[in-house]
Amino acid sequence: MTEPRTYTHPEVYRGVAEGWAEAQTDPTRIDWPARQAAAARPFTVRYGRPLNPFESTGIRYGRNRLGWWGETRCADAAVTATDTTGNRWIVMIERPRGEGWALPGGHIEAGEEPTTAAGRELAEETGLVVDLTDVWAWTLPARYVPDPRCSDEAWIVTYLTAIDLGVYEPGHLPALLAGDDAQRAAWVRADSYAEMARHLATIGGIVFPAHQPMLGDLLGAPTWPTLDMVAEVNGIALSDIGEDGDIIALGHHDPARLLTALRRYAREVRGEALAPADPAAPHAQIRHEWGVNISEAAGPDQEWYLETAPADTPGAFPITRWYEN
Repeated sequence: MTEPRTYTHPEVYRGVAEGWAEAQTDPTRIDWPARQAAAARPFTVRYGRPLNPFESTGIRYGRNRLGWWGETRCADAAVTATDTTGNRWIVMIERPRGEGWALPGGHIEAGEEPTTAAGRELAEETGLVVDLTDVWAWTLPARYVPDPRCSDEAWIVTYLTAIDLGVYEPGHLPALLAGDDAQRAAWVRADSYAEMARHLATIGGIVFPAHQPMLGDLLGAPTWPTLDMVAEVNGIALSDIGEDGDIIALGHHDPARLLTALRRYAREVRGEALAPADPAAPHAQIRHEWGVNISEAAGPDQEWYLETAPADTPGAFPITRWYEN
């Protein structure tokens, strides 16, 4: 039987001195009734330890890369505009460490309203200042963010503030200037989720995995092909239809989060252990790409054949491939 994994990243302990992480290392000493009463989404406490109410992350004990035990409240801004040709655009930032492109956002400060926090983070990360009292600005209820920094004892919920800026001439959208910890800030074509993902692919980017469900709900979730032997694990659709027995996940995903899902998939669906446990191992590779189905068969028993293709190929969809050399 595998021992429950315990992990808190060293940067969290450095964060105590920097002021963004709490100093308490023993969650059983925390006043949980007070935190539960203030939580945006209900959660339970077991034997003095908080329990992620949304998913099992693979890290049973510890904070992983988050500064606070239990719920961390964040706010994100989804700023859209339409050009006079009818194309919709959305403001996105490129996150550090190759994590992909995300909505501007960050932590809600003490005493700060979620909508105010979204506007502040938007201005800090993109230089864009918007009127949050406008009738076309609204904030949605808090939702879980499947961030790779989460654990079973520390997780993120966010309030999404949607802001529509109206219509602009092509090429004359409001200027953006990357700031704070954003690598780049840009207007991304977003008539649909698939169009947004394709646009990002043309500039060498992917959608930040933790924001994929939220952006899918906002823009219209991608329609995945129905594949043989698909299982959904931790919100990731998996199939072992690849060449040479490799495993394919529909969509682009964070490697560590994907590997956790793959290990569960191998154990629960295929009844075997998936090795290696480390995606950085030399004989394991995780690759983001785009694929199309080249099979002409139809019906529920059809056999699928995937072929890699450019992102703008008709019918192309994002996939993440795991395989061993």
